[in-house]
Amino acid sequence: MKTLRPAVGLLSLALVLAGIALWAFQAPPPPTEPLQIGGDFTLISHAGEPVDTAEAFAGRPMLVTFGYTACPDICPTSLLDMVVAAEQTAVDEALVFVSIDPARDTPETLAAYAALFSGDLTGFTGSPEAVEAVKADWAVYAARHDDDAFSDYLMDHTSLIFLTDAEHRVVETFRSGTPPEALASAIEARFSGNG
Repeated sequence: MKTLRPAVGLLSLALVLAGIALWAFQAPPPPTEPLQIGGDFTLISHAGEPVDTAEAFAGRPMLVTFGYTACPDICPTSLLDMVVAAEQTAVDEALVFVSIDPARDTPETLAAYAALFSGDLTGFTGSPEAVEAVKADWAVYAARHDDDAFSDYLMDHTSLIFLTDAEHRVVETFRSGTPPEALASAIEARFSGNG
C-alpha cells in the first residue's frame, strides 16, 4: 500500500496540472459590457452618398469588418461568413464592410464587390483622413505591403469581425474564419427576441 501513495500523489498532481492547462487554453467568455472601441461614423457608401451609421442603422446591431476589395482571401471569407451567419438569425443586424484602401476602393468598386455577397451588405470608403479616423475609433490596423511577387500592393490589416450592440458599441469580436454557425449563435445569444 505504501508503494501506491507516491503514484497516487503523482497522479493527483498530474490531474491538477492538466486541469490548469485546460483552463488556461480555453477561450475567455464574451464580455458582458461593451468594449471601448467602435461607434458610429459617416463615410461614403457604395451608393456614392455620405451615410451616417447612427441614422442608417438606428437601433440595429451591426456586424462589421474592415478590408479591401483586392484582398485575396481573408476579406471575402469574412464577408461570406457574415452574410451566411446573418441569414441564420432572426436578428435584423446590419452588415458593414469598411475599406482600408480608399485609394483603390471607389464607391463603384465597392458596389460591384458588395453585390457579390449580398444586397444587404453596405460597403464604405472615404478620404484617407476619414478612413483613418474610423480605423482609430475601431482600433483597426492597416498598412500597405509592397511585394515583388505581386503586380499590385497588398494591405496588411486587422482581420476581425466586430459585433456591436444597437448603439453600435462593440460587444464582441471574432477571428476571421469563425464558422458562420458560431457567429449566428453568438448573435442570437445576445439579441434573440430583439431583432
